[in-house]
Amino acid sequence: MKELTFTGFQSEGLDLLIQNRLMDSKDFYEAHKQEIRQQMSLPFQALCQRMTPDMQQIDPLFVTTPSRMVSRIRRDTRYTKDKTLYRANIWLYFRRPKMNQYDCPPFYYMEVAPEYWGYGCFGGYGKGEMEIARDMIRKKDKLFLEAYAAVERCDVFTLEGELYKRSRFPDAPEIYQPWLNRKQLGLQFAETKDYTPLWDGSFVQPMLAAFKQTAPFYHFLCVLRGRAQLGGET
Repeated sequence: MKELTFTGFQSEGLDLLIQNRLMDSKDFYEAHKQEIRQQMSLPFQALCQRMTPDMQQIDPLFVTTPSRMVSRIRRDTRYTKDKTLYRANIWLYFRRPKMNQYDCPPFYYMEVAPEYWGYGCFGGYGKGEMEIARDMIRKKDKLFLEAYAAVERCDVFTLEGELYKRSRFPDAPEIYQPWLNRKQLGLQFAETKDYTPLWDGSFVQPMLAAFKQTAPFYHFLCVLRGRAQLGGET
């Protein structure tokens, strides 16, 4: 793939994605396919290229082929009740190669949607991963403490992940409760009002700086996955 230069996104591109979803028509999509590609898909691929040198400092095992990193506009409706053909949001992933169809390695993402734009890092989805995480948290494992400290130092992100209705370990220290009581772990920045950094591209450097600052969090998620694949060894 030829080298692309990322200079920001176009508001017209997001408007076109919204219109395409509302029309929900193959004919409309085919008539505007090249516009969508030029205004959204290619800028996202250019952003992948722009981010790659910095992201490889975090993990040299990331997939870095842009065409494999950017989401498709056409939805896979085979296994969902929602049969809407097209999505109005688009995103990119930085993650290691998947081992199979159902594998979900820890990932960094950047997303543009009608309601917001943002970025972050998520993991802990695999079988047994969060059980290992909770054990490491309760034991104050060095890798967890490094991840916790990195997140605390970064005021860009909020800790995310679906919460259990009740505390799993009510006697654990209060500061660790938000980590212990989640079904997965993630960091998220989301902006709902100011889209200017998106259009002029000025969000890139702060995003990369935040990713690097919280790299211990990502590496903690990778350890969870690795230990779960080994049968929970700690």
